Amino acid sequence: MPRNLPVFINGRPFQAPAGSTLGQLLAEQDPDLFAALLGGSAIATDGRGIATDPDLPLSAGAIFRVVRSARAGEASDA
Repeated sequence: MPRNLPVFINGRPFQAPAGSTLGQLLAEQDPDLFAALLGGSAIATDGRGIATDPDLPLSAGAIFRVVRSARAGEASDA
């Protein structure tokens, strides 16, 4: 099993430890955005635009977009 997996968040490449989740990577790389995601003022979507759970295990080459809502307390559909 590879030690690191290449994944993309908001167009930026990252190397994530094998077995980690989207939330773990986001918490490490952008704690403020992760807090917004947990607080409901941001939403994570996969490469198809489908809402994604931050507890989703990462796979090599995964693409995510995490966006904040323009309205306080509301996450938009990205």
